[in-house]
Amino acid sequence: MIRYIIFVFFLANLFGSINKNIIIDSDQELLIELEIFPTTDADLFPSYFFIGLPNDKLPITDVVFKNQKQILFSSKIKRRNQSFEWTNQQKIQNLETAILKVCPMGFDNTYFENIQIKIKFNEKREFVRKPNKNESLLLSNRVLNWETAQNWFKNKSKFANKRLDLINGELISFKIFKDEINKIDFSSLSLVIPNINQLDPRAFKLFMSSEFGRNRSQNTNLEIPQNLVEIAIHISGENDGSFDEEDFILFFGRGPSGFSNVNQELVWSQNLYFTDNKIWLYMPYDNTIRGKRISQSQSPSNIDLTLNYGISHLRTENDMINIDASGTLWLDRPISSGKTISIQTAVSYPNNNLNIKFSAGFKGHSSVKNETATHVLTVRHPNINGNKIGSTITWSGSGYRTLNDISAPITLTNGLNYFSITNSSPNINSIPYFDYIELKYGRQLNINENYFFSSPTIGENIRFIISGISYENIYLWDISQPGIPKKINISNQGHADWENYNDSLGHFALFNVNDVNIVTDIQIEQLKNFSSLRNSNIQADFIIIGPSNFKSFSEELIIKRQPAIYAELEKIYKEFSAGNPDPMAIRTFIQWTQENWQTPAPYAALILGDSGYDYRNINGNSGIVVPTIQVSNTRSYATDDRLATIYGNIPEIALGRFPARNSNEVENFVNKIIAFEANPEFGPWKQKITLVADDASRPEPSHGSISTGKSHTLNSEELSNLVPKSIFIDKIYMLEFPEVGDASAYGVIKPAATQAMFDNLNSGTAILSYIGHGSPIQLAQEKLLYIDRGDINNINTGLKLPLWIVGTCSFGHFDDPLTESFAEELIRQPMNAASMIISTTRPITVTGNERYTKDLFEAMFPNNSVSSLPVGVILQSIKNGNSESEYFHLFGDPMMKLPIPSKSAAIHSISPDTLRTLETGSFFGGTDLIPAQGFGSITLFDADRTVTRNYLINSQAESLSYVLPGATLFRGQFSFENNSFSSQFRIPQDISYSLKPAKILIYIFNENQDAIGKFEDIIIAGGQNFIEDNLGPQISFENTKGSIVHNSDHFANNENLVIRLSDPIGINLTNEIGHEIILRNIQTSEESNITNQFYYDYNSIVSGTIILTQLNEEQINLEVEAWDNANNPNKKSINLKIHDKEKLKIFNAYNFPNPFSTSTQFIFELTKNAEITLDVFSLGGRKIKHFKYSALNVGYHYIDWNTRNDFGDYIANGVYLYVINAINSDNKATHIGRCVKFE
Repeated sequence: MIRYIIFVFFLANLFGSINKNIIIDSDQELLIELEIFPTTDADLFPSYFFIGLPNDKLPITDVVFKNQKQILFSSKIKRRNQSFEWTNQQKIQNLETAILKVCPMGFDNTYFENIQIKIKFNEKREFVRKPNKNESLLLSNRVLNWETAQNWFKNKSKFANKRLDLINGELISFKIFKDEINKIDFSSLSLVIPNINQLDPRAFKLFMSSEFGRNRSQNTNLEIPQNLVEIAIHISGENDGSFDEEDFILFFGRGPSGFSNVNQELVWSQNLYFTDNKIWLYMPYDNTIRGKRISQSQSPSNIDLTLNYGISHLRTENDMINIDASGTLWLDRPISSGKTISIQTAVSYPNNNLNIKFSAGFKGHSSVKNETATHVLTVRHPNINGNKIGSTITWSGSGYRTLNDISAPITLTNGLNYFSITNSSPNINSIPYFDYIELKYGRQLNINENYFFSSPTIGENIRFIISGISYENIYLWDISQPGIPKKINISNQGHADWENYNDSLGHFALFNVNDVNIVTDIQIEQLKNFSSLRNSNIQADFIIIGPSNFKSFSEELIIKRQPAIYAELEKIYKEFSAGNPDPMAIRTFIQWTQENWQTPAPYAALILGDSGYDYRNINGNSGIVVPTIQVSNTRSYATDDRLATIYGNIPEIALGRFPARNSNEVENFVNKIIAFEANPEFGPWKQKITLVADDASRPEPSHGSISTGKSHTLNSEELSNLVPKSIFIDKIYMLEFPEVGDASAYGVIKPAATQAMFDNLNSGTAILSYIGHGSPIQLAQEKLLYIDRGDINNINTGLKLPLWIVGTCSFGHFDDPLTESFAEELIRQPMNAASMIISTTRPITVTGNERYTKDLFEAMFPNNSVSSLPVGVILQSIKNGNSESEYFHLFGDPMMKLPIPSKSAAIHSISPDTLRTLETGSFFGGTDLIPAQGFGSITLFDADRTVTRNYLINSQAESLSYVLPGATLFRGQFSFENNSFSSQFRIPQDISYSLKPAKILIYIFNENQDAIGKFEDIIIAGGQNFIEDNLGPQISFENTKGSIVHNSDHFANNENLVIRLSDPIGINLTNEIGHEIILRNIQTSEESNITNQFYYDYNSIVSGTIILTQLNEEQINLEVEAWDNANNPNKKSINLKIHDKEKLKIFNAYNFPNPFSTSTQFIFELTKNAEITLDVFSLGGRKIKHFKYSALNVGYHYIDWNTRNDFGDYIANGVYLYVINAINSDNKATHIGRCVKFE
């Protein structure tokens, strides 16, 4: 089968592109051709091809590189050892896949313009099928050879139902904190189970997690472990079938951290996630059940070795600080230059005739940020003048170093030992941190205390000789397999014989049964089957994972997303990690949903809760609600991806996170989603994307290369070329805005660019994309947006909620409990600021940032269309298993769609063929989407314009060219019926007179849906008819009800003021310099350009409005200046007094004429709807006339009086009082005035 050009990217002379063409896509062969036209490093970044495979064998691959060319710009991309390689082979959604990585770089600053990739598949295919709807949804947009690979899905694997139901009995739990022998006695149990003596102890069962208290491995492609694993225990006195006062339970319990037997060696396991191990004791009512018990170890038939010592392992580690506030490396204390610290350890009965193995860990650090300091450390025992252990370690920077000495020249003492660590670095900024000390030493075997030891050899039967006077109550257990310890007899001579039956390392516990840990803090648990989530009966597309106290606030979203389920975090821990708060329990749960829930399995999950790096709350400020995964590599980072990487490095499902700190934030978030989707604010803002690029002229070369500075704009231009032409692209390129000096680190800001950001957001944009420098609290060095300046308070989008795509460093750094990132603050805004945010959690390379952002736009706009997939699925599709792809997170609900309509409307024709200035045109179109009444907007754009900007960097001339959108010539609204629409528009005198064509964009909608369309290649020329018009637009002011507002009127606070502009030849909207619609604050002299806020009335080309919002001043004193399409200006000002619209007031009350003869008119203004009475009194207080009106609305009112009293007689000349009373359910207002009758 042959298919051409699945992805073809627009190629312009100015901007780079990568064309990926599929030539052959069959079940035997896949042939791909690449064309590369680079302008930035992002174009030379390796290309990743997500390929579906028929089986788990990698295919035969042949890659041919052609047309080697010189790179015409300064590039940091280097040729790799392998020009192509297969990576991240894994099953995903039951399809075998792998990623082919192809690097276009050659040697000597060259690249290959053309690359041909030929892949031949292995023919072996077994048990294949078509994908279900959720598998197709997740993979159809990302598997390159989907048309063929969709036939290669494997049948869902059937796994054993690893469930445990605990019913009909008593259940308790308790926690242990370290490796030790534990005892549960009668008195402790009877406090929580009063009828304990009525239960048969032979049925008692003790359970731990499958890791026996340690944290779960983060390796992928593992089977789902058992949740609760029964361990063998010893119950004294159980044989009589009754648990009596003298009876007790003994068991070996592992704490979260300790030494574990790994590959025949005891290795320290430091638990970074939790500090105690939850253990469950089940006491069934059925006395026929039998629990697992510790058995007697078999005595060896021969003894190979007799020893009076064992090997003790000692670890001194005190996690106090995470100096990076990231990752999983916690350290003890610093060692300043020229200083010595002393580490104390307790050693028991050492045998110094044996080698002592010593190990210590240190982390480099400098007291000055971004400075590389050299560290020189020496370790001695027992004091600063003692024997030196190992070599002096010297290194520079922040790397980690380990000091090892397999035969330390020291003599340990029984009791406290001290190790001195000296930093002799000459660099005063050297301040490395101490991490741990670990000792492996021989110890004498005696019965003086409880302790653990291991065998010094493997594969030999050993007789241990234990010194002591009496061995009564002394136990020796083989704990080599912690779930099934075995008893070893100790003879009266202190001999304990151990058979090494499987050539393993022996690990032992020696203890006095009367001197072990007594379990006292016991919790009674409700009997549960541990299977509310761990079952095979659930079918859901969507999961919310969050704490139980957020559940009720999420119910409306669960209902909207049906089939959906709220998975309480506490239940996940109980059912998938035995109650221990292990983050990997979340991954195991997600794996369970994929392997055991009903088909189709869930494809998206929302993580509902904030996170952090301090899982154990060491610093007291953890703030973790739902954990993320901290990755400690060269750069540590947080990623939610690894909560869903089941079978490899690529997440199995789409993820999003809302970093809620409390239930109020959850409620606001859910309300925002529901309002945004159920009551959308339709409008042309949904047809707009705003591209923002950092300043090419900054930073200076010391902070980034010149080519890097240019790349932000150039890559934004490449994004522009990926967007369908039916979408308007506004551009805020910082090079276009003037600098203003300030006292910041970089000396300048660009307030006009910042204001442009606010204007775009507040007027509405569906997507806002930023590429450039940034941090968790700001965009660009010039502080384009700055959280500490309060910029979020200037964002007032209402329900015009954009998707933010922020390609910068750490904008979404959500795991710092002491600092809230911009992404977190934006998504938390109630009914404001953002619908979703895609950004990174850590600093990212410029190339990686720009390439992944480009991949994201390709996925959003495939084949010149708008994707209808959920945004979480779109983001998941660009994940390739690399660490930088793991930086990108979606803050928001992964089930939400792009705010841009994915459906189209067509303009069939315009008239006349050539449009001319100051003349009118018409368009005609149709749609099957809206069969009845609908509404629409039309925008006529002048031709795009290519500009070249010249600037200096360190006195060196630089230039940058890019395309800016053409001027808006007309922006109107129309209504239509019966599938077809048409309307008029007018062409202003201000046009570009360019040879390039103009275009029209339309947006149509009804109460349920919307669509977008375009008409291109429109020719506009100068007009031939002279229009005699010297008058500017008519300007008036209205309230939202359409009533005219005059000077000195009272106006309600927080009410919108409407500016109406009218002119027979229309209003100039081009934004040309000098012809803008300007709003001036007369009191402050501040000006703002409000041209882009003007819309013509429905089906009008002569009159329209601008709505001013958030008028909170005590007095409004404004002037508006506008131009008509013939460039005639007009100005008008208004001065309004602001009142509290919640209070009933009477303003501007008077009568006219006054004095009067035969008639007069009473005039007054109401601030709220009210019932009105008007009474006229003589000066003596006699009422002579009464008026009553049951309901008058807000605004001006008029009452005419013919000067007759209530009896119909004319009143006499004289002075009278009139009283106006206004009353409603909340307030009452009164006005008293004088009037004079004179005839």
